[in-house]
Amino acid sequence: MERKLNNNQIQALQIIKDEQDNVGPGFCVLKWYHLEMHLGTGESHSCYHCPTQKIPLGSDLHNTPQKIEKRAEMLQGNKPTECSYCWEVEDLGLISDRQTLAVQFFKHNRNIVKEATDAGLEYVYPKYLELSFTNKCQMACSYCGPTFSTTWGKEIDEQGPYNLSKPYNLPQTPQLEDSPYVSKFWKWFPQAYEHLFVLRVTGGEPLLDKNTYKLLEYVKANPRKGLTFHCNSNLMVTETRVQKYINLVKDIPNTKLYASIDSWGKQAEYIRHGLDVEHFEQNLIRLLAQGIHVGIMCTFNFLSIHNISEFIFKMAELKTQFGNLITIDMPYMVSPAHLSAQMADDSHISIMEEGLKEMQLYPFTTGEIEKFKKTVGWIKANRFQDLELLKHRRDFWHFVYEHDRRRGTDIKDAFPDLGFNNDKLSRQVLNI
Repeated sequence: MERKLNNNQIQALQIIKDEQDNVGPGFCVLKWYHLEMHLGTGESHSCYHCPTQKIPLGSDLHNTPQKIEKRAEMLQGNKPTECSYCWEVEDLGLISDRQTLAVQFFKHNRNIVKEATDAGLEYVYPKYLELSFTNKCQMACSYCGPTFSTTWGKEIDEQGPYNLSKPYNLPQTPQLEDSPYVSKFWKWFPQAYEHLFVLRVTGGEPLLDKNTYKLLEYVKANPRKGLTFHCNSNLMVTETRVQKYINLVKDIPNTKLYASIDSWGKQAEYIRHGLDVEHFEQNLIRLLAQGIHVGIMCTFNFLSIHNISEFIFKMAELKTQFGNLITIDMPYMVSPAHLSAQMADDSHISIMEEGLKEMQLYPFTTGEIEKFKKTVGWIKANRFQDLELLKHRRDFWHFVYEHDRRRGTDIKDAFPDLGFNNDKLSRQVLNI
């Protein structure tokens, strides 16, 4: 039987939608209280859908001139173009992150919309802070790039960008040695910390960076009721680093580690180059066995489709063993387009819908199922067509051909049932 959002969830979504829309059709509380910072490059944005903006060294880390300008646009009833992702989702009749992410603020403060509008263009502290200290990472996931991975950066420096319809993975904003933004952060953070209800560390790979452990030590030494601490990880670090993380967070309430994996077995290892599934699972079980909450983040892409049943079964197996210590989320990936599930044909849609049915047979929550249902619905509504599909499919095959050449991988071995078997273009590119 299909599971639905409960009444409380529906009510909260409706209230925050109505309250934001009453201010203006482009209003979003995230522009006031949601901050994502990349301290290695000195860039930030209000959410991951908006493009990053350089933080002027002479300005506040959060209340930047650009962000204040966008707040003014929203208060005037306009829709900032940088927020187009949510407008497009809403135009399809779907629930956007402008609504779902705003609910987390609403749960903490039912007057959050009024608080933001009363503040207007005045100074505010974020309530949700997500930051990366560096892009240092030992992996080169297929859909990632130099912005978030030094391994990707090294490859591009040595071999150049991938030659697709437009060059893919050009060198990005360089990381700053001894970034002044890190120093600026540590001066600003003690005051900002008092206002947070969510603190999240991303990367790169956070468990490779000393600042992550410094932050954990600060949180442990300065406990705050109601604060949630999240940390991302690829779990390809040593047992020692994982245990150090466990020792620091086990006495901190409301902590969760988000572990990234997009399939299982050799398919997962192909998607996330540098992954060893056995090592990943060992570290995952180490965390769960010591009572650490883990959220499995599957960045759902075209390659995730083909092994979805095995992935769901493995997650169900872990949930059966560890209960609510482990949760899963499978958000859809938009960029890069040549790896997006928007390339799906009817057979791929059938595989995803079958996976959705299978989830309902296992111990997944309503929220987990509904999130994947949203992903499948969005993909079905936004499939590439005609010339656009041809372009991205061509880029896909050129990308995997070059991926295999550079990295010694084999797409045909990892994905023997990939699909597009009758595609003339694929036979031409791969000489099959």
